[in-house]
Amino acid sequence: MPREVDERKTRRALNRVRRAKADAEARGEEFSDWESEFVESVETRLKTFGSAFTDPEKGDLSEPLSGRQRLKLNEVAKKAKGAAKPQKPPKARKGLQTRKPMSRGKGGKGGKSWTPRVRDINDDIPEEDRSLFTGPPTLRVVRDDD
Repeated sequence: MPREVDERKTRRALNRVRRAKADAEARGEEFSDWESEFVESVETRLKTFGSAFTDPEKGDLSEPLSGRQRLKLNEVAKKAKGAAKPQKPPKARKGLQTRKPMSRGKGGKGGKSWTPRVRDINDDIPEEDRSLFTGPPTLRVVRDDD
């Protein structure tokens, strides 16, 4: 069961390959062995089959190039134009790490000491009534004389 790839997409991909080769020749640069072999094999498969890959896990079956092939072809085309910058390899991930506790701002060494944000209930009592509430609290029985 042959795949159905849009001919316009195949032509567009083939033109990109040819343009990359022409740009490299115009600048007088040569591809590395791997790049030249890649470009030639992709061009041959596009001409013969209309697509350069067969594995459905590697890309959309309606496209002529797989995702990786498209990415590598972009890199080769940029190199051919002279606009390619060497890409840094991705950084290795370190895996799971323990989280560091959050700092408390300027508290501790050299800064203001931490004070809780609380309300003193004695501030609600007027000055003249504060004299009634001196000393420790005591319990007493209030009798209703009615």
